[in-house]
Amino acid sequence: MNFRLRDYILYPLAIKSHHDFLQKSQYWSSEERRRWTQERLDQILRYAVKNVPYYKRTLSPFEPYFNEMIDNLDLRSLPIITKDIIRKHYKELISEKSSDFRPRMDRTSGSTGTPMQFLLDKKSDINNFAAVWRVLNWTGYKFGKRYASIDTTFEKQTKRLSVYDIKQNCIHLPFVNLNKNNVKEFIKILQKFNPTVIKSYPSALALLCHWIQATGIDYRPKAILTCAEPLLEHQKKTINEILQCPIFDYYGQNERACLVSTCEKGSYHIHEEYSFVELIRKNNQPLISGEQAQIIATTFDNFAMPLIRYQTNDIAVLDHNLSCECGRTYKTIEKVIGRSEDYILTPEGRHVTRMDVPFKYTLGIQEAQIVQKQVDKIEIRIIKSPTFQQKDLDDLLHHLRLRLGQSMEIEFKFINELLVGENGKKKFIISEMSKDAMLINECLTIKD
Repeated sequence: MNFRLRDYILYPLAIKSHHDFLQKSQYWSSEERRRWTQERLDQILRYAVKNVPYYKRTLSPFEPYFNEMIDNLDLRSLPIITKDIIRKHYKELISEKSSDFRPRMDRTSGSTGTPMQFLLDKKSDINNFAAVWRVLNWTGYKFGKRYASIDTTFEKQTKRLSVYDIKQNCIHLPFVNLNKNNVKEFIKILQKFNPTVIKSYPSALALLCHWIQATGIDYRPKAILTCAEPLLEHQKKTINEILQCPIFDYYGQNERACLVSTCEKGSYHIHEEYSFVELIRKNNQPLISGEQAQIIATTFDNFAMPLIRYQTNDIAVLDHNLSCECGRTYKTIEKVIGRSEDYILTPEGRHVTRMDVPFKYTLGIQEAQIVQKQVDKIEIRIIKSPTFQQKDLDDLLHHLRLRLGQSMEIEFKFINELLVGENGKKKFIISEMSKDAMLINECLTIKD
């Protein structure tokens, strides 16, 4: 989740206009929302089938039925597009008019460290900024006020506990530098800065809360916004008991397919102006509260590279979709289930999460898997893609060092197939460190 005030200066009027629109549309009647959604679906489907080579080929047979699909808000007859399809047909998925929309290339690491690139255009940037701005508004944040970010993916190498960004009026707290011994200093920095909201990965925040509890520090922030990972129930319980402040949660993707966040009442709302979201159970069975469904999304705003029925690979738990006491009229879900993974434990006792991020810079790697058997060594198992170069390995090592430091031994092993777990899934991080991790944590003393 990126929210950078410096990006606002690129399109200030357009961003402000869309933000004002979102402030009103969240309270629309169901009739207003349905009519607006039908108009946007009609626009993006007809644009895609006319201007995007891949969709010309795959969606043209369905064009005579577009009106019926749009009227019923039912796209289930159309084919799904997956991450593998985007990788294989990247150029064919770019609009023939993409240059009109001032696109830029972005990447996501994806599961098992497999990178995927895509285009995002000017309008997508504008609407994403406005949407994230409003998500922050729900936490009590006002534009330009102070906020803090506990960063597990801080790109700049530093040993400092905090880095202030005047352009964002934000204090960045690199989680990679935090451990039990400096947690008191870490909290003093937060207390002095006094942010309106603290943004963090839930796994990092839950670990910080355990250390806060161990040191006996009393800290009560104004609000917490978790993002990038699923907020698990035990994490939420820990954060709530120790920090005793409002907790908000956010779900989204780099490719901007779907946006879900919680309101002040704790309900998970689907932001329906962001994209058209389908919740699909196996075999297209009727939706039942409490059961799981795939999140399939169709983007509204990215005309440089629209995604039609994009399979996010994330799962939502359905609720009864009752109206929320907050007054917003969006569809709701019980929660989003994302991909959970183990920590990498460093010799310094740091717990490093989201190790997939360094792989987004290495398109020459088809798939990867990280195995940790001892505290000072990890093994990176790599399946090369046909475009693999030594530069891919150099870039990967550079970004791994930014996160893990110099004391970790990193061994690369090239293989033909990744290990598969008992459930048939490929786990990105395989940690065999449970016993050693306990010993390390016991040995780390808390300084006064």
